[in-house]
Amino acid sequence: QFNIIIDIFYTQYPGHAKKYLLTLKSNLYTSIIVLGGDGTINEIINGILQRDDEYLPTLGLLPGGTGNAFLHDLNLLEPIKALDPIINNKQKKIDVMQLKYDCKIEYAINIVGFGMVADIGKLSEKLRWVGPMRYNLASLIYVMKLKHREATITINNQKYHKDYLFITVMNNIHTGKGMKLSPNAKIDDGLLDLILIENNVTRFELAKLLSKLLDGSHIKSNFVKYMQVKNVSINPKINEHLNIDGEIKGTTPIHISVLPKKLIIYN
Repeated sequence: QFNIIIDIFYTQYPGHAKKYLLTLKSNLYTSIIVLGGDGTINEIINGILQRDDEYLPTLGLLPGGTGNAFLHDLNLLEPIKALDPIINNKQKKIDVMQLKYDCKIEYAINIVGFGMVADIGKLSEKLRWVGPMRYNLASLIYVMKLKHREATITINNQKYHKDYLFITVMNNIHTGKGMKLSPNAKIDDGLLDLILIENNVTRFELAKLLSKLLDGSHIKSNFVKYMQVKNVSINPKINEHLNIDGEIKGTTPIHISVLPKKLIIYN
């Protein structure tokens, strides 16, 4: 009925999707449909944007992960519903975050997290056997630790040097299992949404803040700095791993900028 020809490619190991897209012949497919989680989507966009040519297929996104953070923004959490914009050829251009770290350039569409948010992501990976509740459990553990980092943050070329518990740079609203970390974010506004929590909050206040992530009301707190920016750099006293689109990888320092409406998706 719709005259759509489909080839299926199964990934076999981490990084396989990216490798496949990097070497794919550009005249084969006009669309790439992704069935996977946020990590798989990240591999796909890096496989496309790190190519030497200008190949830019339209991306269809189907939920296949634990969190499906990016698909929360698109309201495409049901597989059958997620097929609708693909079948009906409804397209939209979205922003992409360009990341410069570890002497290379990569891309993300969901989150870059440093400090507590990376700690939580790293621990939640080890707690996969717990199921979706692993994010809550990991968060509780790091609330009790209350570990902070000294860092210089450069926001729109203005420097700030403080102790931080939590730094996130977001392209969309949701992260984790549907938490509204950046409730004012839009995936096509040409802006990054930056959240900072400094080392001036108690464990009790931090626990209260985390409980408000589900509805986004945490941004009303005096302990939270929330702003929309064009670029941000994170340069801590001690370099550590990052949470990039839900995967723990790379190390600081990192520079993040926005590429407005860089990708085309079905939505």
